[in-house]
Amino acid sequence: MLARKLAVLAAALALSAPAFADRGYRDYRHGHRVVVHQPRYVVHRPAVRHVYHRPAPRPVVVVHKPQPVYPAAALLVGAVIGAAIVHHATMGY
Repeated sequence: MLARKLAVLAAALALSAPAFADRGYRDYRHGHRVVVHQPRYVVHRPAVRHVYHRPAPRPVVVVHKPQPVYPAAALLVGAVIGAAIVHHATMGY
């Protein structure tokens, strides 16, 4: 089992060797490196001061109302969604 995994890894490494052998030559054209300078602009905006009275927020009351759980409906919906996914994957639509 270990030998099979090592063989698969060795094959993957052999197939990806050209990607590792590039060494960045795509960044150069005719011996010159392409460098793009983008100017940076700093915009100083005036400070905005809002001076007004705001009332305190009202307290929040949370009331937990348990909802009924229908496991049969959840199982049915999950089965329908799963069947749609499998049908889509196998038929290729």
